[in-house]
Amino acid sequence: MLLQPPGLPGLLPRTLPHWPYATAVDQALVGRGVPPGTVRLNLGGRPDERMRIRLSWDVSRCVGPGGIRLLWDEETGWAYAYVGPGYSIPRGPVTSLRRVYATPEVVAAAADSLVHTGRPPAEVHEEEWPQADAVRAAIDACRPR
Repeated sequence: MLLQPPGLPGLLPRTLPHWPYATAVDQALVGRGVPPGTVRLNLGGRPDERMRIRLSWDVSRCVGPGGIRLLWDEETGWAYAYVGPGYSIPRGPVTSLRRVYATPEVVAAAADSLVHTGRPPAEVHEEEWPQADAVRAAIDACRPR
């Protein structure tokens, strides 16, 4: 469960426009029994930087020779990589998650599959998280002008 955002001291959750989505995904992961070991959020402080979320599970919690990293980008959605000491092998988008703001429950199901089988799920999901428009608006409002 995320208690407060990582980053600079005094950084409050309400200052991160994508924090509500990260929190909803984290709650779904906890509910599914696959909480990430590491959560990182990128604020995208420059106009050319995009907001990102990075969730990681180390090798001790995954099937296979390494860990899993699940990455979210405000424009491209969810992707994954295999990770280990000194390496990261990007595997591309989680094609089953067709929306940038896939519902947290579907993201948790994809993470569960990656952690326990090493593969993303095959079933395609088209649903978008109901609060996606509010987060998009918050991201737009947060952009340096």
